[in-house]
Amino acid sequence: MKPVSRRAVSAALLSPALLAAAPQPIPTLAPPPPVAAPVTAVTPPAAIAIPRLSAAQLDQLRTMLDDAAANGIAADGQTSAAPASADQDAIVRAALDYASALHHGRLADADFIGNWGLKPAAYDPRASFIAAVQADTLAAWIASLPPPWSGYDTLRKALTSYRSIEQSGGWPTVPNATGLVPGATGDAVALLRRRLAIEDSALPKGPARYDDDLSAAVQRAQRRYGLEPTGTIGAATLAALNVSAHDRVRQIEANMERWRWLPAELPQHRVQVNIAAAVLTMFDADKPVMSMRAVTGRPGDETPMLSSMIHSIVLNPPWNVPTSIATKELWPKERAHPGYLKAHGFRVIGTGSGARLQQQAGSKSALGRVKFDFENSYGVYLHDTPSQSTFGRYSRLASHGCVRLAHPVELAKAMLDTTPDWGPDAVDAALAKGDTVRARLDMPVAVYLLYWTAYANADGKVTFLADPYGWDGQLADRLATSANRAKTMTAAQ
Repeated sequence: MKPVSRRAVSAALLSPALLAAAPQPIPTLAPPPPVAAPVTAVTPPAAIAIPRLSAAQLDQLRTMLDDAAANGIAADGQTSAAPASADQDAIVRAALDYASALHHGRLADADFIGNWGLKPAAYDPRASFIAAVQADTLAAWIASLPPPWSGYDTLRKALTSYRSIEQSGGWPTVPNATGLVPGATGDAVALLRRRLAIEDSALPKGPARYDDDLSAAVQRAQRRYGLEPTGTIGAATLAALNVSAHDRVRQIEANMERWRWLPAELPQHRVQVNIAAAVLTMFDADKPVMSMRAVTGRPGDETPMLSSMIHSIVLNPPWNVPTSIATKELWPKERAHPGYLKAHGFRVIGTGSGARLQQQAGSKSALGRVKFDFENSYGVYLHDTPSQSTFGRYSRLASHGCVRLAHPVELAKAMLDTTPDWGPDAVDAALAKGDTVRARLDMPVAVYLLYWTAYANADGKVTFLADPYGWDGQLADRLATSANRAKTMTAAQ
């Protein structure tokens, strides 16, 4: 499977038909055309010295460093990563540090928590920087540093917008939602209209009345926050409205950082899961061809961020129950209701302390009829489920960490399309027979489990989901520490 270069941005978005299965849009990784002078990660020998830069080249580096805030990399209160010193060595050191942060992210390996399994490849900008200085192609080198994805660029624009809102004083806090119902009037309604208008230019000025325009604006806000668009103010809507502009800026910066963890080249054929939105999208030749609702891990049983390759699909899979689930949930049910395990298709394998549970394939199996296997250290996978009601909810974080799929058979048939002997009829026949069968993919499919809680469309409209795992806050804190550390080091130069 050949990777494709993405050295420029594109505006490819999911079509309305594909979005019909999803509660809100999801960010895509679309294939722009390549440009010259790609960044490399080759580390030059220590003996190679940085050549002298011309005055014009130093100005290019200063301009690059002045863009730090726009990329969400400058320390608090700073708009530039440039050092106070005009000395070439100081400017070059700052430029190389900034280049590394922009291309590869700012976190050291020790700053990644266990479930952040999607880490950027090692990167040293010196070799490509030296080559660019010597060839006088610094402009191309600088342009190649940021993530080459439309999702990053739209967030970059959103960051500017929300920073402006923050610097203008943010937005008012909406008080208790009591009385904020369609048809209501008064100061609280006027305040709600003023709050919504800051993010929603489509809301016209109007009276202090909860009229149809205001109800429609509330629905737009609810979609923006990944909530059910009822048009009325409930606790979840109120909480989303009252997240401060400063915290929205931090949320955007955290999601921009995650874009930097992705490689600049991805397989053309892949599936992506937005964990926070609980949505899966399949790409073929880098175009989204299938989208479906999913169920991802509940807080405490988080679905990890990772990348891997789906190598096989198990039809009619048994479920080898993890010890933690057996201990916390199933054995207590058996003790409370003897016969529970047998009634639900479980059998005990082994004896004593080494005993484990396996649920047989069938209509009661927690894995349903299909399981997608890929190597990872977390023991998670994609699978079917007999519990279909969860897919109708807007909040679908309910699993033990694996990803449940609304239409797994369709996904399996699409993945097996190029595998001999596994056409759609063969899949249906194997499922109907009921025997457990492993179908190995002729062409393995890449899988990415990603955590996007903020993303923008080409018009700059931002979707802000809740941060169910608290990962945005943890990442924002680590980024602030990193930025302030860099600020201190730069001041000491």
